[in-house]
Amino acid sequence: MAQSLFTEQELARLRRLRLAGERVRSLALRGERRSRQLGSGLEFGAYRPYSQGDDLRRVDWNVYGRLDQLFLKLFEAPGQLRLLLALDAAPTMDFGVRNKWLAAKRVLAALGLVAQATADRVLLARYEDAAVQSFDASGSEQAFLEAVAAMTVSRAELPSAALRSALAARGRDTVLLAATDMQSKAGTLALLSEARRFGARAVVISLHADEELQPQLEGLTRLSPLAGNPLKLRIDARVLEAYRKEVEDYRRACQAAIRAAGAGCIEVSSTVDVEPVVVELLRSGLLEGAR
Repeated sequence: MAQSLFTEQELARLRRLRLAGERVRSLALRGERRSRQLGSGLEFGAYRPYSQGDDLRRVDWNVYGRLDQLFLKLFEAPGQLRLLLALDAAPTMDFGVRNKWLAAKRVLAALGLVAQATADRVLLARYEDAAVQSFDASGSEQAFLEAVAAMTVSRAELPSAALRSALAARGRDTVLLAATDMQSKAGTLALLSEARRFGARAVVISLHADEELQPQLEGLTRLSPLAGNPLKLRIDARVLEAYRKEVEDYRRACQAAIRAAGAGCIEVSSTVDVEPVVVELLRSGLLEGAR
């Protein structure tokens, strides 16, 4: 499945970026983190499904009683950086000759892959997922990439209790990266509100398909909305100009709402080369460690 996200050449470049991140992390471990008091208590971080051979003492039996499924409680030391990757799985994401959903998975997979060198844990979920998947720094690259690749478009949703819990547990040590097209913006803004509430740093990766900004339509055109019946509309220069203005106004409103929520925003096309996005976030210092 990982091969469906990246070519071998792309993976090689991302691994080189990860090696650079490992050097940053090594310096941090020799400095600030070494100065922390030894023997400090661990705190709850997240859940993951039970696998054969796991320590049964770490099973949360309360969760088993509610869901009839075995989940392990994962614990972390205070101050450890966590990267929370959240995907908006609204149907509008499944659009574009260069598909937005695939682009979103590629961007977050690349960031998570590189961040495994600088973060102690990478968390992964769609907005509506009932459980957050957790990957530690020493975990399998293949398992992480396959988990991202396996995610599918679902529906527009507000953030789940699992996502909110992940932010509440260790907000100040968490960096939230949310990938969305902002067409169903309620979920993203609710997630940013939770991030701000619990002190997490947040960045929105706002995706668009090129044909959304510059549609190549002319004359009598049949449009098929996600809800409702197909429409026939005559497209001319005046209609296209009005459309482009409305889209631009909406994008500016979304950017303002994201900034008002205390988050950063990176706008990218679904044709994006993921490496520059990763480099931009590395240079920002966002992935270098806890505050």
